[in-house]
Amino acid sequence: MIKNKLSFKAVAVIALLLCSITLSSCKKVEQKKFLIGFSQSTMIDPWRINMLEQMKDAVQKNKDMIDFIFTDGQNDNMKQISDVEDLFSKGIDLLIISPREAEPLTPVVERVYNAGVPVITLDRNITSDAYTCFIGASNFKIGQGAGTLMASLLKEAGQVIEIEGILGATPTIDRSDGFHSIADSIPGIQVVEKQPADYLREPALKIMEDFLQSHPQIDGVYAHNDEMALGVLTALKAAGREGAVVIGIDGQKEAFESIMAGRMTATFIYPNGSAQAVEVAIKILKGAKVPKKIELESQLVNNSNVKLFYNPNSYF
Repeated sequence: MIKNKLSFKAVAVIALLLCSITLSSCKKVEQKKFLIGFSQSTMIDPWRINMLEQMKDAVQKNKDMIDFIFTDGQNDNMKQISDVEDLFSKGIDLLIISPREAEPLTPVVERVYNAGVPVITLDRNITSDAYTCFIGASNFKIGQGAGTLMASLLKEAGQVIEIEGILGATPTIDRSDGFHSIADSIPGIQVVEKQPADYLREPALKIMEDFLQSHPQIDGVYAHNDEMALGVLTALKAAGREGAVVIGIDGQKEAFESIMAGRMTATFIYPNGSAQAVEVAIKILKGAKVPKKIELESQLVNNSNVKLFYNPNSYF
């Protein structure tokens, strides 16, 4: 009789343990993953395509903890505003956004942030402080570096063209202000024309074609990104006027190849920060405090060091 009672107790204990293990397993299976939404401003240039791909890679490494959805703003402010509203309606736990322009995107980002959803602004910022963390390199410092390099290579005398990005985007403003903080202080450097090409190659090519017709002397071109710089190089080659100093920003593969070929003078690597954004997002979602601003490092690349950065097998 005692033996039977012990057997019954043993069975009961085992059953409880199995139940406990099963419930624990169920909790793990049913544990809610965090949903991160990424609002990309556009997918029409290699730098932004690369940003998304690297972000996907970072998400994949943390797939047990986070789910990920993204939208393409198609280089249109109203589309991106609608994208952010849609992401919010899907119940995202955190928003990562690279705003096309600062002012138009600020109100919708503020609404998301004020509703209690953490926001990481990536590469480009908004006009208020209604965000959790900004991640990006200092575009003002890059602009200063480009101005210093241009002045040095032109021996502080020459006529310069500036091809700007999207006028309302914070990188455009800072890259221009940084450049002019140096160039405008040197009497011999004259910025004779500047015009936006929205960070796109074809518009930059056409703008440069017009400038070449109206300016018989162009000593240097400062383009706010590599795509526009490459468009400029095409126009210079077609006009038989290669030899001008051409400086870009981003550090894409084709720019490196152009530097090695002796056509493009230099570029400044602008890290996209996507892996860092995912890393910071996870910290925020776990309840950790993060800095309001994380500044990424840039790097000047010219013919003296380009081979250190060039990877023939990379997409970007």
